[in-house]
Amino acid sequence: MRGFEVTGWLISLATMAMTAGVCLGQVDGSLRNPIIPGDHPDPTILRVDKSYWTASTAGNWAPEFSLYKSADLHHWTAAGAIFTQTPAWADRDFWAPELVSDGGRVLVYYVARKIGAGLCVGVATATEPQGPYQDHGPIECQQDGSIDPAFVRDEHGAPYLIWKEDGNSQNKPTIIWAQPLTADLLHLTGEPKELIRNDPASWEGGVVEAPYILRHDGAFYLFYAGNACCGVDCKYAEGVARADRLLGPWTKDPANPIIRPNGVWKCPGHGTAVETPEGKYLFVFHAYPASGFAYLGRESLLDSIAWTKDGWPVVNRGRGAGSDPEAAPTVPPVADAFDGNALGDPWKWPIGHKPEAAVSGGKLTLTMPRNGWQSFVARPLLTASYAASVGVPAGASAGAGLGLIGDAHDDVVLSREGDALELWRSDHGGKHVLWRKPVEAAGTVWLRVTSSQPGRASFSYRVGEGAWSTAGLPFQLKELLPWDSGLRVGVVVDGAEGTSGSFERFSLRGAAAE
Repeated sequence: MRGFEVTGWLISLATMAMTAGVCLGQVDGSLRNPIIPGDHPDPTILRVDKSYWTASTAGNWAPEFSLYKSADLHHWTAAGAIFTQTPAWADRDFWAPELVSDGGRVLVYYVARKIGAGLCVGVATATEPQGPYQDHGPIECQQDGSIDPAFVRDEHGAPYLIWKEDGNSQNKPTIIWAQPLTADLLHLTGEPKELIRNDPASWEGGVVEAPYILRHDGAFYLFYAGNACCGVDCKYAEGVARADRLLGPWTKDPANPIIRPNGVWKCPGHGTAVETPEGKYLFVFHAYPASGFAYLGRESLLDSIAWTKDGWPVVNRGRGAGSDPEAAPTVPPVADAFDGNALGDPWKWPIGHKPEAAVSGGKLTLTMPRNGWQSFVARPLLTASYAASVGVPAGASAGAGLGLIGDAHDDVVLSREGDALELWRSDHGGKHVLWRKPVEAAGTVWLRVTSSQPGRASFSYRVGEGAWSTAGLPFQLKELLPWDSGLRVGVVVDGAEGTSGSFERFSLRGAAAE
């Protein structure tokens, strides 16, 4: 099977081996970020034997919690997803997975919204990081919501779940809790104990969240994020607290926040530490890129941890998040020729709306479902400026288009509608045609969307090998932007139940010029 091919950077799924290459610099402080481009927030990292594994928030996109694998922290390969089927107890908001290796097995503690209820912490297990995972359902569901789980053993070796009670969502104080786990690590026992809460007069504002506890030189270090995580008004940063015993008392670092925004990255936070075989500590976390900002989403970064003489951690030598601009890796073009028999790992779809998709003979065909929703698959944007294109052949291609997608109800799409092209906007209020033009073409029509500045995109088309022609006016993307994720680009079919749309040769490249 061949899926996406990325030359020398993110993922290459060419051939059955699905090998890949990502050059990220050295682990000695010159790491190049992001480790995986595009919207990958709330990352976790785990080392098992000689391999590293990472996953991140899925939001409302399936398959939930994509996995990536690396042997050296430089080269990352797509390795499927934790859940190939959405857990039956939940229907959305799959956030903040935390991978754990303990007792000869792998666990993932994660967040999801219980059907008809609130946010809960769930757990799943596997014998090895790539799965398959068995879901065990929710283990904590507080009235205000339970999110951002982590795992730790105390000074006596007893296992604990650490998590955040989502009090800030109800204008209440925010508390980080610890509670003992049963020996199988699948259930809570005993009573919860408060570790820290937010200080509204400090940089934390109304929020402390995303706890992760590392034990180093006999002390416990609670890494946590504070303030507003997401969107154009975010104020996120990363702090740390220290204690001699897991249940405290805890002292917050006077130097907090220890990871701050800088000219390259905004609103950093929510991380997990990992120790290399050489004994070095690294910290994976997310931040918005200064270029592209909320439109690109929160990307996963990896920075080194050092320790001061008085025992406090320092991330990236105190320079704020990530690397210098000149150290950033170049993202090469991505292409999918649909010449296998299934979609590759990067494609996603809305939870609960798995598309009827067929890949054969160099074409992807999507068929409209019975529920009347659009049928589409999408992937995160990789750079702040980009050009994406796809071919729509003649024949079974009514309503087949290329779009920028905010969520399952929000997109703007250029599509082939029989003998015409339409640029349309879909939102919760319905579908609105913005531009329409008859086009005579017996063969393939190529559709393209480009952006050279955040928040603004232009659509165009060409017939066969002809020149590109503008389709409608440039579109302002702010109204598409989800609160907690970046935009995606995808292929879309919209029409009557049972109608199909076909696509060929999808591509996505950076540094577009309108």
